[in-house]
Amino acid sequence: MTAPGADRFLWGSATAAYQCEGAWREADKGLSNWDCFCHSAANNVNPVTGDVAADHYHRFEEDLDLMAEGGQNAYRFSVAWTRIIPDGTGAISEAGLAHYDRVIDACLERGIEPMVTLYHYDLPQPLFERGGWERRETCEAFARYARACFERFGDRVRLWLTINEPNYDTLCSYAIGNYPPNVRDLGRRWRAMYHMLLASALAVREFRAIGMTGQIGLVSDSYYIDTRVKSEEYAEAARNADLFFNRSVNDVAVLGVLPPEMRERLEADGCDTSYVLPGDEALLAEGRVDFLGVNAYERELVKPSDGSPTNLSANNTGRPEDNHEKTVRGWFTLDADPSVPKNAWGMELYPRSVYDLLMDLREKYPRTPVYITENGMGHADELVDGRVRDDYRIEYLRGFVDWIWRARSEGCDVRGYFVWSTMDLYSWINGYRKRYGLVYVDYGDDCRRIPKDSFYWYRDTIRERGE
Repeated sequence: MTAPGADRFLWGSATAAYQCEGAWREADKGLSNWDCFCHSAANNVNPVTGDVAADHYHRFEEDLDLMAEGGQNAYRFSVAWTRIIPDGTGAISEAGLAHYDRVIDACLERGIEPMVTLYHYDLPQPLFERGGWERRETCEAFARYARACFERFGDRVRLWLTINEPNYDTLCSYAIGNYPPNVRDLGRRWRAMYHMLLASALAVREFRAIGMTGQIGLVSDSYYIDTRVKSEEYAEAARNADLFFNRSVNDVAVLGVLPPEMRERLEADGCDTSYVLPGDEALLAEGRVDFLGVNAYERELVKPSDGSPTNLSANNTGRPEDNHEKTVRGWFTLDADPSVPKNAWGMELYPRSVYDLLMDLREKYPRTPVYITENGMGHADELVDGRVRDDYRIEYLRGFVDWIWRARSEGCDVRGYFVWSTMDLYSWINGYRKRYGLVYVDYGDDCRRIPKDSFYWYRDTIRERGE
Protein backbone atom coordinates (compact mmCIF):
# COMPACT_ATOMS: atom_id res chain seq x y z
CA MET A 1 0.00 0.00 0.00
CA THR A 2 1.50 3.30 -1.08
CA ALA A 3 0.97 6.63 0.64
CA PRO A 4 -1.14 9.35 -0.94
CA GLY A 5 1.09 11.93 -2.53
CA ALA A 6 0.68 14.68 -5.03
CA ASP A 7 -1.35 12.35 -7.30
CA ARG A 8 -4.70 13.59 -5.99
CA PHE A 9 -5.72 16.46 -3.77
CA LEU A 10 -7.63 15.48 -0.66
CA TRP A 11 -10.86 17.39 -0.07
CA GLY A 12 -12.37 16.56 3.28
CA SER A 13 -13.61 17.63 6.65
CA ALA A 14 -12.55 16.86 10.19
CA THR A 15 -13.79 15.93 13.65
CA ALA A 16 -12.39 14.85 17.03
CA ALA A 17 -13.65 11.88 19.03
CA TYR A 18 -14.74 13.62 22.24
CA GLN A 19 -16.37 16.44 20.33
CA CYS A 20 -18.59 14.31 18.11
CA GLU A 21 -18.87 10.67 19.16
CA GLY A 22 -20.92 10.68 22.36
CA ALA A 23 -21.47 7.11 23.66
CA TRP A 24 -19.24 8.11 26.54
CA ARG A 25 -19.66 4.90 28.57
CA GLU A 26 -20.34 2.33 25.82
CA ALA A 27 -18.36 -0.74 24.82
CA ASP A 28 -15.59 -0.69 27.45
CA LYS A 29 -14.78 3.01 26.99
CA GLY A 30 -12.82 4.45 29.90
CA LEU A 31 -13.09 7.96 31.31
CA SER A 32 -11.04 10.76 29.81
CA ASN A 33 -9.94 14.04 31.36
CA TRP A 34 -12.73 15.76 29.40
CA ASP A 35 -15.40 13.33 30.61
CA CYS A 36 -14.44 14.13 34.18
CA PHE A 37 -13.95 17.86 33.68
CA CYS A 38 -17.31 18.29 31.97
CA HIS A 39 -19.05 16.52 34.85
CA SER A 40 -17.30 18.67 37.47
CA ALA A 41 -18.05 22.03 39.05
CA ALA A 42 -14.99 23.46 37.24
CA ASN A 43 -17.00 23.33 34.00
CA ASN A 44 -18.86 26.55 34.78
CA VAL A 45 -18.54 28.72 31.64
CA ASN A 46 -20.77 26.65 29.36
CA PRO A 47 -21.72 23.74 31.65
CA VAL A 48 -22.54 21.04 29.11
CA THR A 49 -20.87 17.71 28.32
CA GLY A 50 -19.87 15.56 25.36
CA ASP A 51 -21.86 12.59 26.64
CA VAL A 52 -23.96 12.55 23.46
CA ALA A 53 -22.35 15.34 21.41
CA ALA A 54 -23.35 14.75 17.77
CA ASP A 55 -23.89 11.01 18.40
CA HIS A 56 -21.38 10.22 15.65
CA TYR A 57 -20.55 6.91 17.35
CA HIS A 58 -23.95 5.58 16.35
CA ARG A 59 -24.44 7.64 13.20
CA PHE A 60 -21.05 7.59 11.47
CA GLU A 61 -22.45 5.82 8.40
CA GLU A 62 -25.06 8.53 7.94
CA ASP A 63 -22.35 11.17 8.30
CA LEU A 64 -20.08 9.41 5.81
CA ASP A 65 -22.97 9.14 3.35
CA LEU A 66 -23.35 12.90 3.56
CA MET A 67 -19.62 13.40 3.04
CA ALA A 68 -19.71 11.20 -0.04
CA GLU A 69 -22.77 13.06 -1.32
CA GLY A 70 -20.80 16.26 -0.84
CA GLY A 71 -17.92 15.02 -2.98
CA GLN A 72 -15.44 14.69 -0.12
CA ASN A 73 -12.72 12.11 -0.70
CA ALA A 74 -11.08 12.23 2.74
CA TYR A 75 -12.10 12.28 6.40
CA ARG A 76 -9.84 13.30 9.26
CA PHE A 77 -11.05 11.88 12.58
CA SER A 78 -9.46 10.98 15.88
CA VAL A 79 -9.40 7.70 17.72
CA ALA A 80 -10.32 7.90 21.40
CA TRP A 81 -7.43 6.46 23.42
CA THR A 82 -10.00 5.54 26.09
CA ARG A 83 -11.81 3.23 23.65
CA ILE A 84 -8.62 1.36 22.71
CA ILE A 85 -6.97 1.20 26.17
CA PRO A 86 -9.70 2.26 28.65
CA ASP A 87 -7.35 3.15 31.52
CA GLY A 88 -4.52 4.34 29.27
CA THR A 89 -1.99 1.65 30.17
CA GLY A 90 -3.75 -1.68 30.71
CA ALA A 91 -5.65 -4.13 28.58
CA ILE A 92 -6.48 -3.37 24.95
CA SER A 93 -10.21 -3.39 24.21
CA GLU A 94 -11.37 -5.51 21.28
CA ALA A 95 -14.67 -3.62 21.31
CA GLY A 96 -12.86 -0.32 20.82
CA LEU A 97 -10.71 -1.66 18.02
CA ALA A 98 -13.77 -3.17 16.33
CA HIS A 99 -15.61 0.16 16.38
CA TYR A 100 -12.84 1.92 14.48
CA ASP A 101 -12.56 -1.05 12.13
CA ARG A 102 -16.14 -0.31 11.16
CA VAL A 103 -15.49 3.42 10.74
CA ILE A 104 -12.40 2.85 8.57
CA ASP A 105 -14.10 0.21 6.45
CA ALA A 106 -17.13 2.47 5.98
CA CYS A 107 -14.81 5.26 4.76
CA LEU A 108 -13.13 3.01 2.23
CA GLU A 109 -16.44 1.61 0.97
CA ARG A 110 -17.39 5.18 0.02
CA GLY A 111 -14.07 6.10 -1.56
CA ILE A 112 -13.12 8.29 1.41
CA GLU A 113 -9.47 8.33 2.54
CA PRO A 114 -9.23 8.00 6.34
CA MET A 115 -6.71 10.33 7.99
CA VAL A 116 -6.42 9.17 11.60
CA THR A 117 -5.37 11.38 14.51
CA LEU A 118 -4.18 9.40 17.52
CA TYR A 119 -4.61 12.12 20.15
CA HIS A 120 -6.96 15.09 20.08
CA TYR A 121 -7.08 16.48 23.65
CA ASP A 122 -8.78 13.45 25.33
CA LEU A 123 -6.34 11.85 27.79
CA PRO A 124 -7.28 8.77 29.84
CA GLN A 125 -8.23 10.00 33.32
CA PRO A 126 -5.87 7.67 35.26
CA LEU A 127 -2.91 9.10 33.33
CA PHE A 128 -4.26 12.62 33.81
CA GLU A 129 -4.50 12.08 37.57
CA ARG A 130 -0.86 10.96 37.68
CA GLY A 131 0.28 14.20 36.06
CA GLY A 132 -0.77 13.78 32.45
CA TRP A 133 1.58 15.25 29.87
CA GLU A 134 3.82 16.64 32.59
CA ARG A 135 5.12 13.11 33.11
CA ARG A 136 7.30 11.00 30.83
CA GLU A 137 5.20 7.96 31.72
CA THR A 138 2.47 9.38 29.48
CA CYS A 139 4.85 9.46 26.49
CA GLU A 140 5.63 5.77 26.93
CA ALA A 141 1.94 4.90 27.33
CA PHE A 142 1.12 6.86 24.19
CA ALA A 143 3.73 4.97 22.16
CA ARG A 144 2.16 1.66 23.22
CA TYR A 145 -1.32 2.91 22.33
CA ALA A 146 -0.06 4.16 18.96
CA ARG A 147 1.49 0.79 18.18
CA ALA A 148 -1.82 -0.96 18.94
CA CYS A 149 -3.55 1.31 16.43
CA PHE A 150 -0.84 0.87 13.80
CA GLU A 151 -0.98 -2.91 14.09
CA ARG A 152 -4.77 -3.08 13.86
CA PHE A 153 -5.58 -0.38 11.30
CA GLY A 154 -2.35 0.00 9.36
CA ASP A 155 -3.45 -2.29 6.53
CA ARG A 156 -6.14 0.27 5.62
CA VAL A 157 -4.99 3.66 6.94
CA ARG A 158 -2.31 5.42 4.90
CA LEU A 159 -2.25 8.81 6.64
CA TRP A 160 -1.63 9.15 10.37
CA LEU A 161 -1.31 12.09 12.74
CA THR A 162 0.24 11.70 16.17
CA ILE A 163 -0.75 14.66 18.37
CA ASN A 164 -3.22 17.45 17.67
CA GLU A 165 -2.03 20.99 18.45
CA PRO A 166 0.66 20.66 21.14
CA ASN A 167 0.77 24.47 21.20
CA TYR A 168 -2.91 25.28 21.59
CA ASP A 169 -3.74 22.33 23.83
CA THR A 170 -1.06 23.22 26.36
CA LEU A 171 -1.74 26.95 26.00
CA CYS A 172 -5.33 26.40 27.10
CA SER A 173 -4.51 23.78 29.74
CA TYR A 174 -1.53 25.48 31.38
CA ALA A 175 -1.48 29.17 30.40
CA ILE A 176 -5.02 30.39 29.76
CA GLY A 177 -6.36 27.83 32.21
CA ASN A 178 -9.68 27.07 30.53
CA TYR A 179 -8.94 23.40 29.68
CA PRO A 180 -8.15 20.72 32.28
CA PRO A 181 -6.09 20.87 34.47
CA ASN A 182 -7.11 24.57 34.39
CA VAL A 183 -3.89 26.13 35.66
CA ARG A 184 -1.87 29.18 34.64
CA ASP A 185 1.81 28.32 34.79
CA LEU A 186 3.98 28.68 31.68
CA GLY A 187 6.70 26.49 33.16
CA ARG A 188 4.28 23.59 33.41
CA ARG A 189 3.01 24.43 29.94
CA TRP A 190 6.45 24.01 28.39
CA ARG A 191 7.00 20.73 30.25
CA ALA A 192 3.70 19.31 28.97
CA MET A 193 4.37 20.47 25.41
CA TYR A 194 7.84 18.93 25.43
CA HIS A 195 6.43 15.59 26.49
CA MET A 196 3.76 15.75 23.77
CA LEU A 197 6.48 16.27 21.18
CA LEU A 198 8.55 13.47 22.68
CA ALA A 199 5.48 11.21 22.60
CA SER A 200 4.96 12.06 18.95
CA ALA A 201 8.58 11.14 18.20
CA LEU A 202 8.19 7.83 20.04
CA ALA A 203 5.06 7.05 18.03
CA VAL A 204 6.88 7.83 14.78
CA ARG A 205 9.65 5.46 15.89
CA GLU A 206 7.06 2.71 16.48
CA PHE A 207 5.52 3.43 13.07
CA ARG A 208 8.85 2.89 11.34
CA ALA A 209 10.03 0.03 13.54
CA ILE A 210 7.13 -2.19 12.49
CA GLY A 211 7.53 -1.30 8.83
CA MET A 212 4.32 0.64 8.38
CA THR A 213 3.49 1.85 4.90
CA GLY A 214 1.86 5.22 4.42
CA GLN A 215 2.98 8.44 6.07
CA ILE A 216 2.84 9.95 9.52
CA GLY A 217 2.70 13.59 10.62
CA LEU A 218 1.77 15.87 13.50
CA VAL A 219 -0.94 18.54 13.64
CA SER A 220 0.30 22.03 14.41
CA ASP A 221 -1.92 25.04 14.91
CA SER A 222 0.37 27.38 13.01
CA TYR A 223 0.05 31.15 12.55
CA TYR A 224 1.52 33.71 10.26
CA ILE A 225 3.08 36.26 12.61
CA ASP A 226 2.43 39.83 11.49
CA THR A 227 2.94 43.35 12.82
CA ARG A 228 1.31 46.70 12.11
CA VAL A 229 4.60 48.57 12.44
CA LYS A 230 7.84 47.87 10.58
CA SER A 231 10.67 48.37 13.04
CA GLU A 232 13.34 46.26 14.69
CA GLU A 233 11.44 46.32 17.99
CA TYR A 234 8.32 44.94 16.34
CA ALA A 235 10.38 42.46 14.31
CA GLU A 236 11.85 41.10 17.54
CA ALA A 237 8.35 40.68 18.97
CA ALA A 238 7.40 38.77 15.80
CA ARG A 239 10.42 36.48 16.14
CA ASN A 240 9.50 35.85 19.77
CA ALA A 241 5.90 35.03 18.84
CA ASP A 242 7.05 32.74 16.04
CA LEU A 243 9.16 30.82 18.54
CA PHE A 244 6.35 30.75 21.12
CA PHE A 245 3.53 29.60 18.80
CA ASN A 246 5.18 27.92 15.81
CA ARG A 247 8.82 26.93 15.91
CA SER A 248 8.57 25.44 19.41
CA VAL A 249 6.44 22.72 17.77
CA ASN A 250 7.28 22.74 14.07
CA ASP A 251 11.07 22.71 14.36
CA VAL A 252 10.86 19.70 16.66
CA ALA A 253 8.37 17.79 14.50
CA VAL A 254 9.91 18.58 11.11
CA LEU A 255 13.61 19.10 11.83
CA GLY A 256 13.85 16.84 14.87
CA VAL A 257 15.49 19.46 17.08
CA LEU A 258 14.46 21.95 19.71
CA PRO A 259 15.11 25.48 18.44
CA PRO A 260 18.60 26.29 19.76
CA GLU A 261 17.42 29.39 21.64
CA MET A 262 14.41 27.68 23.23
CA ARG A 263 15.98 26.13 26.32
CA GLU A 264 18.10 29.21 26.94
CA ARG A 265 14.98 31.36 26.72
CA LEU A 266 13.02 29.19 29.15
CA GLU A 267 15.81 29.08 31.69
CA ALA A 268 16.08 32.88 31.49
CA ASP A 269 12.37 32.98 32.33
CA GLY A 270 13.04 30.82 35.40
CA CYS A 271 11.49 27.65 33.95
CA ASP A 272 12.79 24.26 35.07
CA THR A 273 14.02 22.27 32.04
CA SER A 274 15.34 19.22 33.89
CA TYR A 275 12.75 17.08 32.09
CA VAL A 276 14.95 17.29 28.95
CA LEU A 277 17.05 14.16 29.43
CA PRO A 278 20.24 12.84 27.85
CA GLY A 279 19.30 10.77 24.82
CA ASP A 280 16.21 12.82 23.97
CA GLU A 281 18.04 14.60 21.18
CA ALA A 282 18.42 11.30 19.31
CA LEU A 283 14.78 10.36 19.94
CA LEU A 284 13.51 13.64 18.54
CA ALA A 285 15.76 13.34 15.49
CA GLU A 286 14.50 9.80 14.89
CA GLY A 287 10.90 10.96 15.22
CA ARG A 288 10.78 13.50 12.39
CA VAL A 289 7.47 13.54 10.53
CA ASP A 290 6.77 12.83 6.86
CA PHE A 291 4.38 15.77 6.56
CA LEU A 292 2.95 18.57 8.66
CA GLY A 293 -0.74 18.88 9.37
CA VAL A 294 -1.59 22.58 9.72
CA ASN A 295 -4.68 23.89 11.47
CA ALA A 296 -5.03 27.34 9.92
CA TYR A 297 -7.63 29.79 11.19
CA GLU A 298 -6.03 33.20 11.63
CA ARG A 299 -2.77 35.10 11.94
CA GLU A 300 -1.22 36.39 15.16
CA LEU A 301 -0.74 40.15 15.07
CA VAL A 302 1.84 41.20 17.65
CA LYS A 303 3.59 44.20 19.15
CA PRO A 304 6.45 44.48 21.66
CA SER A 305 5.95 43.44 25.26
CA ASP A 306 5.84 46.46 27.56
CA GLY A 307 6.96 44.45 30.60
CA SER A 308 3.44 43.86 31.93
CA PRO A 309 2.84 40.52 33.68
CA THR A 310 1.93 37.57 31.49
CA ASN A 311 -1.82 37.49 30.98
CA LEU A 312 -3.43 35.08 28.53
CA SER A 313 -7.17 34.61 28.12
CA ALA A 314 -9.76 33.27 25.69
CA ASN A 315 -13.26 34.36 24.74
CA ASN A 316 -15.45 31.31 25.35
CA THR A 317 -18.77 33.15 25.49
CA GLY A 318 -19.07 34.93 22.15
CA ARG A 319 -19.50 38.26 23.92
CA PRO A 320 -17.27 41.10 22.62
CA GLU A 321 -16.62 42.33 26.15
CA ASP A 322 -14.79 39.07 26.85
CA ASN A 323 -12.03 39.89 24.35
CA HIS A 324 -9.00 40.98 26.36
CA GLU A 325 -5.44 41.99 25.59
CA LYS A 326 -3.05 39.08 25.80
CA THR A 327 0.61 39.42 26.67
CA VAL A 328 3.59 37.19 27.47
CA ARG A 329 6.06 39.23 29.47
CA GLY A 330 9.37 39.68 27.72
CA TRP A 331 8.10 37.97 24.57
CA PHE A 332 5.24 39.91 22.89
CA THR A 333 1.77 41.38 23.28
CA LEU A 334 -1.05 40.53 20.85
CA ASP A 335 -2.18 43.48 18.77
CA ALA A 336 -5.46 44.18 16.96
CA ASP A 337 -6.28 45.63 13.55
CA PRO A 338 -9.66 47.43 13.67
CA SER A 339 -9.94 47.26 9.88
CA VAL A 340 -10.14 43.45 9.85
CA PRO A 341 -13.55 41.90 10.73
CA LYS A 342 -13.83 39.33 13.51
CA ASN A 343 -16.37 36.76 14.53
CA ALA A 344 -18.19 36.97 17.86
CA TRP A 345 -15.37 35.09 19.62
CA GLY A 346 -12.74 37.57 18.47
CA MET A 347 -11.17 35.53 15.65
CA GLU A 348 -9.92 37.54 12.69
CA LEU A 349 -11.62 36.79 9.37
CA TYR A 350 -8.53 37.26 7.24
CA PRO A 351 -8.14 34.55 4.58
CA ARG A 352 -4.89 35.93 3.20
CA SER A 353 -3.24 34.72 6.41
CA VAL A 354 -3.12 31.15 5.07
CA TYR A 355 -1.15 32.22 1.99
CA ASP A 356 1.37 34.11 4.12
CA LEU A 357 1.62 31.12 6.46
CA LEU A 358 2.17 28.60 3.66
CA MET A 359 4.86 30.72 2.07
CA ASP A 360 6.59 31.02 5.45
CA LEU A 361 6.41 27.26 6.04
CA ARG A 362 7.84 26.59 2.58
CA GLU A 363 10.78 28.85 3.37
CA LYS A 364 11.45 27.17 6.73
CA TYR A 365 10.72 23.55 5.75
CA PRO A 366 11.04 23.37 1.95
CA ARG A 367 10.97 19.56 1.71
CA THR A 368 7.96 18.93 3.95
CA PRO A 369 4.49 18.53 2.42
CA VAL A 370 1.55 20.19 4.17
CA TYR A 371 -2.10 19.27 4.63
CA ILE A 372 -4.48 21.94 5.89
CA THR A 373 -5.98 19.64 8.51
CA GLU A 374 -8.43 22.24 9.86
CA ASN A 375 -9.91 25.49 8.66
CA GLY A 376 -13.29 26.81 9.70
CA MET A 377 -15.37 29.55 11.22
CA GLY A 378 -17.39 29.42 14.42
CA HIS A 379 -20.78 31.09 14.39
CA ALA A 380 -24.09 30.89 16.26
CA ASP A 381 -25.87 29.38 13.24
CA GLU A 382 -29.65 29.35 13.14
CA LEU A 383 -32.03 26.94 11.44
CA VAL A 384 -34.76 28.99 9.75
CA ASP A 385 -37.50 27.30 7.72
CA GLY A 386 -35.42 24.13 7.51
CA ARG A 387 -32.31 25.85 6.16
CA VAL A 388 -29.06 27.33 7.47
CA ARG A 389 -28.02 30.28 5.33
CA ASP A 390 -24.37 30.61 6.39
CA ASP A 391 -23.08 32.95 3.69
CA TYR A 392 -20.58 34.34 6.23
CA ARG A 393 -18.93 30.91 6.44
CA ILE A 394 -18.93 30.47 2.68
CA GLU A 395 -17.17 33.81 2.24
CA TYR A 396 -14.54 32.87 4.82
CA LEU A 397 -13.91 29.36 3.42
CA ARG A 398 -13.86 30.56 -0.19
CA GLY A 399 -11.19 33.10 0.70
CA PHE A 400 -9.01 30.42 2.28
CA VAL A 401 -9.39 28.03 -0.65
CA ASP A 402 -8.51 30.80 -3.10
CA TRP A 403 -5.38 31.77 -1.18
CA ILE A 404 -4.34 28.11 -0.76
CA TRP A 405 -4.64 27.68 -4.51
CA ARG A 406 -2.45 30.71 -5.07
CA ALA A 407 0.18 29.28 -2.70
CA ARG A 408 0.07 25.97 -4.57
CA SER A 409 0.51 27.77 -7.89
CA GLU A 410 3.63 29.38 -6.44
CA GLY A 411 5.20 26.10 -5.43
CA CYS A 412 3.84 25.26 -1.96
CA ASP A 413 3.37 21.50 -1.60
CA VAL A 414 -0.15 21.52 -0.15
CA ARG A 415 -1.81 18.14 -0.56
CA GLY A 416 -5.18 18.47 1.10
CA TYR A 417 -7.78 20.73 2.72
CA PHE A 418 -10.08 19.72 5.56
CA VAL A 419 -12.92 21.93 6.73
CA TRP A 420 -13.51 22.07 10.46
CA SER A 421 -15.94 20.55 10.98
CA THR A 422 -17.85 17.72 9.30
CA MET A 423 -20.93 18.43 11.36
CA ASP A 424 -21.73 20.65 14.34
CA LEU A 425 -20.20 19.28 17.51
CA TYR A 426 -19.18 20.05 21.08
CA SER A 427 -16.77 22.99 20.80
CA TRP A 428 -14.82 22.25 23.96
CA ILE A 429 -15.34 24.92 26.60
CA ASN A 430 -17.41 26.95 24.11
CA GLY A 431 -20.21 24.38 24.38
CA TYR A 432 -22.74 23.90 21.57
CA ARG A 433 -23.69 27.46 20.64
CA LYS A 434 -20.48 27.95 18.66
CA ARG A 435 -21.04 25.90 15.51
CA TYR A 436 -18.49 25.07 12.83
CA GLY A 437 -20.14 22.28 10.88
CA LEU A 438 -20.93 21.97 7.19
CA VAL A 439 -23.95 20.02 8.47
CA TYR A 440 -26.32 21.41 11.11
CA VAL A 441 -27.05 19.14 14.06
CA ASP A 442 -30.45 19.71 15.66
CA TYR A 443 -29.60 18.76 19.22
CA GLY A 444 -33.24 19.16 20.25
CA ASP A 445 -34.48 16.71 17.61
CA ASP A 446 -32.45 13.53 18.10
CA CYS A 447 -29.34 15.09 16.50
CA ARG A 448 -31.07 15.33 13.12
CA ARG A 449 -28.63 16.25 10.31
CA ILE A 450 -29.39 19.18 7.97
CA PRO A 451 -26.76 20.22 5.40
CA LYS A 452 -26.05 23.97 5.52
CA ASP A 453 -25.64 26.21 2.51
CA SER A 454 -21.87 25.88 3.07
CA PHE A 455 -22.15 22.10 2.56
CA TYR A 456 -23.48 22.63 -0.95
CA TRP A 457 -20.96 25.38 -1.66
CA TYR A 458 -18.15 23.00 -0.64
CA ARG A 459 -19.56 20.24 -2.85
CA ASP A 460 -19.60 22.59 -5.83
CA THR A 461 -16.11 23.91 -5.05
CA ILE A 462 -14.73 20.36 -5.02
CA ARG A 463 -16.32 19.71 -8.41
CA GLU A 464 -14.87 22.91 -9.85
CA ARG A 465 -11.36 22.58 -8.42
CA GLY A 466 -11.08 18.86 -9.05
CA GLU A 467 -7.68 17.19 -8.88
